Amino acid sequence: MLELFIEGYPFPLWEGLLRILLSLVLGALIGLERERRRQPAGFRTHTVLAVGSALLSMVSVYIPFAYGGLNVDPSRIASQVVSGIGFLGAGAILRMGISVKGLTTAASLWTTAGIGLAVGAGMYILSFFSTLVILGVLSIMSRIEREFISKKGERLIRITVKGGAGEVERVVSLLGEGTIRKIRREEDQTEILLDTPYGEKEMRDRLGRLLELPSVLSVEII
Repeated sequence: MLELFIEGYPFPLWEGLLRILLSLVLGALIGLERERRRQPAGFRTHTVLAVGSALLSMVSVYIPFAYGGLNVDPSRIASQVVSGIGFLGAGAILRMGISVKGLTTAASLWTTAGIGLAVGAGMYILSFFSTLVILGVLSIMSRIEREFISKKGERLIRITVKGGAGEVERVVSLLGEGTIRKIRREEDQTEILLDTPYGEKEMRDRLGRLLELPSVLSVEII
């Protein structure tokens, strides 16, 4: 009876388990980077996505092996993973609201699915290398964007207020100029992420007035 569960795979069972664990680790690394930047699709989403993609990749290899007498295309399941991931990517962008920054998270989800498929197919070295490249792009490239591509003098600040739309409007009007990048509501608190064009002195004055508001819980210059 036990042999029924152990045998009958196109690869040793331990290798299949190793592929699942490896996809978990690689997906978690990318997810941690997204979680650290407070993206809606973070640690758990990327981890589950990588593991699921690896499993489906192994299933696509197993079906032709187990049912070789049938006309089976082993690439059909894997190709549906790539197209189906578009729903998660669209959800990440929509969850960001007015900010197009969700495109990066959507791209990382799509790439994580590819890494999971590669691990499931046994392409370990390419999977490791791809993960390192993606982590480098997500972390190092963002610093390059801030230093050389973003508008000179522009500062990114994160403000947490207690309350809803009314308090958000009050905070934004007090700041004056600025571009809202993200608004996220959690229970009775709202987090605002926005760019401001002010110099250091004027920024201190405006943030000082913000902190005088009883609804403002914290202000952070990123």
